[in-house]
Amino acid sequence: MSPTTTLVRVDKQNDLFSRSEVKQILRNILNSNTAATLLEYNVSPECSPTGYLGEYFSLELKYKFLESNDTIQTTRVFVKSLPYQNPKMTAFIEACGMLTKEASIYEQLLNELRKLTSTVWCAQCYFTRRDLFVMQNIVDMGYEALVDPGEFLTQAQIDVLLKSLATMHACIVTYEEQNKVNIGEQLKDVLREMTVSPEVVFYTAGVRAILAVARVHPAYQCETLQKFIAEELPQRMDNVYEMVNPSKKYRNVFCHRDLWGGNLFFNKFKPDTEPVVLVDYQLARYSPPAIDVLMAVYLNITPQQRKTMKHWCYDRYYNYFAEELKKQGLSAEQLISRSEFEQSLQELELFGALYNCISATILRVPGDYLKDLKLNHPDAFHRYTNVDRVEEVLELLKIDKTFRDYIFECVDEMISLLL
Repeated sequence: MSPTTTLVRVDKQNDLFSRSEVKQILRNILNSNTAATLLEYNVSPECSPTGYLGEYFSLELKYKFLESNDTIQTTRVFVKSLPYQNPKMTAFIEACGMLTKEASIYEQLLNELRKLTSTVWCAQCYFTRRDLFVMQNIVDMGYEALVDPGEFLTQAQIDVLLKSLATMHACIVTYEEQNKVNIGEQLKDVLREMTVSPEVVFYTAGVRAILAVARVHPAYQCETLQKFIAEELPQRMDNVYEMVNPSKKYRNVFCHRDLWGGNLFFNKFKPDTEPVVLVDYQLARYSPPAIDVLMAVYLNITPQQRKTMKHWCYDRYYNYFAEELKKQGLSAEQLISRSEFEQSLQELELFGALYNCISATILRVPGDYLKDLKLNHPDAFHRYTNVDRVEEVLELLKIDKTFRDYIFECVDEMISLLL
């Protein structure tokens, strides 16, 4: 990470960086191959779709190569910083170290994994600091975000997502085999759990909301099922805490663990065939690959689609995984066999089902409900995301049929795995 570790709060966008830092960013972009003179730089807000855990900017650099002083070059890179416009969210992210974790992952791992394949599945990182990091602008590379990241994916879109996951997982297996290392041990302090934990209020607020939904679900109003929800369901849901940790039974890989539509960028020209670029790695863990595959399948297609598509998805993923490992001179069957992968999917499926339920209280709420809270009621937004959302979710059930039907169906899926 950059030696500049003092956290500096800024009021003006161009104060995000010192000139010496921008010069270092330029050297990193050019990979020190060509000497260049920085002429000017400008930081502007990034207006493309964004997530909830940061502020986003474009950094534009103008420079000249020393051997051709007449030509001015322009390069634009992407900046992610702490969300200074929302002090409570900034304090939350600082306290848990979420952005620092993501910056460390780019610097210590992703830049190395990218070298193992010609397939583009993540961006190059050029600079990291405690409160921000700088990476390739993937829009300028020919990728685009979904128009509505809350929409479910088509079969072609889920296919290229699975291709990216398989490539990333194959790269970490190759990296470990070539370097005789265990990433789970090497980056143990970095790849820590940020969400699925009884200590994380974002997750426990989601659990409480889902239990509240289960209690009012019309299919579970009999005395026996109400007793199950009150006395057994919370403990059964707690099994997920162990599922997301490094497995002692299955081989682990580097998992993204935040695979909703807002973190996927599709190739503008070949969106149905080229792998997606994955962004936002702050929730990454060292877990069985089934964790990522289950999350991809549960978050991005409907319960009805899952009934007919999930086994197709599992098969497509494993074929891509085996194909990528073969390119890198390794055998998937020897490292993570198909039967091992399929068994892990069955044993860990509760994670996908439960996480999907919790995510629905964020991703599937009607219209611009959360966007309005974030922009106009930051205290209410912080309360909903990181304190308690039971009252609001129960109210949304009453007023929005689409949300009600979807979350009831997701709860059905989860509980059917336990009964």
